[in-house]
Amino acid sequence: MDTGSDKGKEELCLPVYRATTLPLKDSKSNYTVKYLKPKKKRRRDKSDLGENFIAPDGGWAWLVCIAAGISNLSVYPCLVLFGFIFREHLEVLGLTNAQITTIINTNPAISACSGLLNGPMFRRFTFRQVAIMGSLLVFVGIFLTSFCQTFISYVFTYSLLYGFGMGISVSASSLAVNTYFKERRRRAAGLTWSITGLLPIILPHVITYLLATYGVQGTVYIFAALSLHSFACALVYEPVLYHARKPVELPELTTRETITECKYCTLLKQRKTSFFSSQHGDENEYSPGFEITEPGTPMLSRANDGWFGSKVSLSSDRPRLSRLSSCKDSENIALRQREDEELKQENIYKSMNFRKERDRTLSRGNSLKSESLKCTCHDQKGLLEDSKMTEESITIEEPVDKPRMTFLQKLVVFFDLDLLRDFTYINMVAGLTMINFSELNFSVLTPFILIDFGLTTNQITLCMSALGGLDLSTRFLLPFLIEKIAWDNRVFFLIGVIGMATGRTVIAFIHSFPVIITTFAIMGIFKGVRTIFWPLIIPSCVPLKRLPAASGLQLLISGIFTLIAGPFVGLIRDRYNYAITLHCLNVMTFGASLLWTIEGLVRRYFYKPSSLCNENEKL
Repeated sequence: MDTGSDKGKEELCLPVYRATTLPLKDSKSNYTVKYLKPKKKRRRDKSDLGENFIAPDGGWAWLVCIAAGISNLSVYPCLVLFGFIFREHLEVLGLTNAQITTIINTNPAISACSGLLNGPMFRRFTFRQVAIMGSLLVFVGIFLTSFCQTFISYVFTYSLLYGFGMGISVSASSLAVNTYFKERRRRAAGLTWSITGLLPIILPHVITYLLATYGVQGTVYIFAALSLHSFACALVYEPVLYHARKPVELPELTTRETITECKYCTLLKQRKTSFFSSQHGDENEYSPGFEITEPGTPMLSRANDGWFGSKVSLSSDRPRLSRLSSCKDSENIALRQREDEELKQENIYKSMNFRKERDRTLSRGNSLKSESLKCTCHDQKGLLEDSKMTEESITIEEPVDKPRMTFLQKLVVFFDLDLLRDFTYINMVAGLTMINFSELNFSVLTPFILIDFGLTTNQITLCMSALGGLDLSTRFLLPFLIEKIAWDNRVFFLIGVIGMATGRTVIAFIHSFPVIITTFAIMGIFKGVRTIFWPLIIPSCVPLKRLPAASGLQLLISGIFTLIAGPFVGLIRDRYNYAITLHCLNVMTFGASLLWTIEGLVRRYFYKPSSLCNENEKL
């Protein structure tokens, strides 16, 4: 019984199976039509703005620039001034120098590793959405840090949450500024980092007051609330297409379908004349009225078209004399009349020639009528539609099978790892990684270094204020001073980092307060140069479409390097002193500068430009 019922069900389902799975045959074209599953709609790449995109370079872009500076100003305090806020508190908790340096270096490492997500993240979301998420993570991380009492809790809240949120927030702000500006990027970067440069000038004095009044926990609460300003700034990052300049549209040649006409319709068009045809502009070669009548006679388009109109001007036989005319004029009348007679004869001959041509045309039309021509345009259109149907059926029958990508190929496309094939990009990333590590460790460890050299808290505050004041002034004035200098961005950047490394070398050997504060003031100038051109290094060599992935890979490599090399800074400090630590940081800076200099010389004398630079110039 069960087998019979199963067979009955199979027979009932057989027509459905044939109708849904077996290919159908088109009766008209005799081609097998295969119906494929509809493909999923691809999500729009938010980072791809099109080939005709033109950056605003003004207007709302300046508000975005100011918002990016305020966002950085509200996000960075707990990172840059970590030593000021937590130095005494961490000593009370009993954390070692290695643990402190691990906490300090893990934060920027996690922030840098978040750059791996920049490529896919900015293809899926806008920089406004990413900045909002980053600001919320920064607030949560700083707020929870105020309750930490152990090394693990600091690593989780300060290093992981705060570091990851800061990474995506700063990346979103940087991408917004680089997207809104193209020609004025130096000015925009100078303004953005000038606002951020207020941080080391004002906050050391503010933190000294807050720690004395509210303690460590209360101060961290205030900075957590301050970080929420980045949320308001993220709302300013509107989609750039709202404010983009429209490209100048050139007239394009529109391709129209040529509609073939039958012989009957073409003959009718030749015989018809326009109702508003011009007196001297009739384009029909079989009715050239401008050849038959003289210019002196007004001509209607149909009444005087050369068939029934006069061949002689109305005023040609009317010689008129003025009452005050001279005798010479009366003597020349006979000569003028003879010339007019000659012109009449020529016009008559011309009209006779065109009459012969019209007679040929009429005889041709009569012969065509005798053949009983009919309009065949409808039949020709039907043939065209049939040919189109056959072409569509052929295209449906033979879909192009794209080769499937392997997992590694998908991974390369997803993270845009093809960038690692370019030697210039690799050298640039290596140099930025080493320079970033040395500069970040010096800025974070500055309070610890100066305390180790015997300076008081007030002296440390004055040194950092001098550094920040010159830094801020340089950031604001430098873009206007170097506007006419056509040097590469990396040249200015190297000047800044070499100046900073030289200043650190002086501080490592001389520990007196006057020398240190003077050196810090000079280093502020070089720090301003370095800070302005830091965010312009990668955008100057990478097209805008690949900028998120390129900056993300650089941040990832920098983060991995910081995670590996960060604990060694604490070990060197425990084994030796901060002077040796400064020398080790300077070696990395000078090594990166040497790599970039060698590459620049090779490119200059062997004429081998980077492929990424060529792609950026085309765009």
